[in-house]
Amino acid sequence: MDAVGAWISAHEVRGDSAVITCSALKRSYRDRLRAGRSGVRFLMLTVPVEELRRRVAHRPGHFMPASLLASQLETLEPLQPDEDGIVVDASGDPDAVLAAALSALGLSSATQADRA
Repeated sequence: MDAVGAWISAHEVRGDSAVITCSALKRSYRDRLRAGRSGVRFLMLTVPVEELRRRVAHRPGHFMPASLLASQLETLEPLQPDEDGIVVDASGDPDAVLAAALSALGLSSATQADRA
């Protein structure tokens, strides 16, 4: 979390907007990420558990085995009302989910080259 926080701080100092992904499953992790960083916002993607199981089971070569999914879900602490963040349903098409997330965050859509 400290390395991710340092990365965020480096971008804030330059005045850059940035997006980083990490599994900040616990409130305490998110508190560490936003400590002293007023621009940090969170995006929590939700997916029905059965769909999540299907996706995890079918991702080749991923470092986290599907057998750990249950413990990850038990650890997950949803965003609280006092956390600057939004929740987006990620059940649909990835491009539609991206568009919904960017819209909810008030960001413009990246070009394909920017996402590469």
